[in-house]
Amino acid sequence: MVLFMCRAINDAYSPKPVPKEVTVFKSIGGPLTFENVLLATGNFNAKNCIGNGGFGATYKAEISPGLFVAIKRLSVGRFQGVQQFEAEIKTLGRLKHRNLVTLIGYHASKTEMFLIYNYLPGGNLEMFIQERSKRAVEWRALHKIALDVARALKHLHGQCVPRVLHRDVKPSNILLDDDLNAYLSDFGLARLLGPTETHATTGVAGTFGYVAPEYAMTCRVCDKSDVYSYGVVLLELISDKKALDPSFESYGNGFNIVAWASMLLSQDRAKDVFTTGLWDSGPQYALMEVLELALVCTGESMSTRPTMKQVVKRLRQIQLPLHKKSEI
Repeated sequence: MVLFMCRAINDAYSPKPVPKEVTVFKSIGGPLTFENVLLATGNFNAKNCIGNGGFGATYKAEISPGLFVAIKRLSVGRFQGVQQFEAEIKTLGRLKHRNLVTLIGYHASKTEMFLIYNYLPGGNLEMFIQERSKRAVEWRALHKIALDVARALKHLHGQCVPRVLHRDVKPSNILLDDDLNAYLSDFGLARLLGPTETHATTGVAGTFGYVAPEYAMTCRVCDKSDVYSYGVVLLELISDKKALDPSFESYGNGFNIVAWASMLLSQDRAKDVFTTGLWDSGPQYALMEVLELALVCTGESMSTRPTMKQVVKRLRQIQLPLHKKSEI
């Protein structure tokens, strides 16, 4: 009898297991349960890992036969709390745009956090740039990628309520499908702006080489900070250099792709900015306009940088014409 009473008391005070639920924003025709995610990733087995970032690793998961998703497992502790994480994720879950990775769902608890995105088989833009020497890449494809990313940022900055600052625009956060359509991803550093807010004051976050100078110095981030990062990505897209390429070391500390491209342009060596074969295949007038647009986006003063709406408009104007213009 005493033993039975002790068990009853222990049962009454033992913490009940917290249900491991997955919040789903969009049905994909397959079961998205906590257990199924673990099964599909092999309990987050390294062999299923398709990418690593500052907030965690991403895994390819076959939820049901032929139905793939990407699971981003977040490092627990990188957020101030589960409630804040859930509030921001629910906001991001409402984002809908053809050039934003679709957030399908998420799980958040004190011991485990992961996001579920649509799976894109083309890898990321960083891999694309590194491997393009293995295949001929036409200007049309580069132009489309640049325009897709610009459209995504235009949507975040001007058409979302609340508005969204991405704060980590870089090639590894831009995903591609098999047709080289581009999708902006990874909102781990995103900040939301109310209708009357022009900026946010926060600790500097992002990736060195892509962070706008005024953000690094003042900790004030605004939409023009994303514009700067986009300009850096644009320079990487057309050149064979990284934001902080090892070849820049001879120029001294702090020398980056922006300074390098500006230097070549001032020396009338603009064609040396472009990756092998791109300048010769042209169209050279369009390449020059994109180079100049990238440098305007990365201007020292944020007041001189265009908005992403203006960037989209300019890129639309830089299309291949019906009748080829004379080359520079």
